[in-house]
Amino acid sequence: MNLQKISNLIKKKRKELGMTQEELASKLFVTEKAISRWETGRGFPDISLLLPLAEQLQIDVSELLNGEEKNDIERLIEYHSITLENKYNIVLKLIIVLYTLSLLSFLIYLRFEYDPNMELHYFIRLFFLIISCLFILIGKNIYNSHYAEKLENKQKITKFSQGIIFIYYVIFLFNMVLFARYTTIQSYNVIPFHSINTILSSGNFYAIIINIFGNLLIFMPLEYFLIKLFRINKFLLNFVVVFLILLLIEIFQFIFKVGVLDIDDLFLCTLGSLLFYIFYNKFQRNTR
Repeated sequence: MNLQKISNLIKKKRKELGMTQEELASKLFVTEKAISRWETGRGFPDISLLLPLAEQLQIDVSELLNGEEKNDIERLIEYHSITLENKYNIVLKLIIVLYTLSLLSFLIYLRFEYDPNMELHYFIRLFFLIISCLFILIGKNIYNSHYAEKLENKQKITKFSQGIIFIYYVIFLFNMVLFARYTTIQSYNVIPFHSINTILSSGNFYAIIINIFGNLLIFMPLEYFLIKLFRINKFLLNFVVVFLILLLIEIFQFIFKVGVLDIDDLFLCTLGSLLFYIFYNKFQRNTR
């Protein structure tokens, strides 16, 4: 079986029918990059796509497998073996390694968080958490660019990756809320901007970064997950959900003495989430 002949036939028949790569991809529910890989010999259609591809190109499956016109079932078996061998190549192994490295990085982060004998700076612990998320994103992008052919598979790996990062993020928030600090008294602040003015007037750069900018940024990923993972896109519903989550966190900290119930924290976290919502939706509209 000559795979280069198959690639040439796909390209030739597509052009004869006046279809672009994008049009053929949309009919087969695959990515445009998948069509490009098929036509250049850098990849080949999954066996489940042979029949719909042949129908779109207006040829028989046997003709497609022969790379010219006509042959039998033996070529189908041979083709299936070759495409399976191509799929389990170095690209897939690299993706598996990246997801494994992500898990290991996250375990290192957890070790730093829970081991009292390993006191590390907050930003170093955060670094390992970010690295674990980056490994997931890189693996997902490689899969979508060089491995996934069906749009359905592309959507599945994207959802799967978002789910893993969401679990990382929830555990991170849990650590921040439950283990970050402990006080023997229940304290609160219900005076708007009192805490913000106190921190700003102190001139302590580190305190400003952690308490002001930290509160603005910390719940922005939550907003992303609400939009992409839970499909909460309407502004009012989104605002109510975010506000209730943040309010519950503040009340939890107050009741269990793991922080201060602070109206300024609630304001900054909600503001950060809404700013992300506004800019993210604006970006989405501009890229359509």
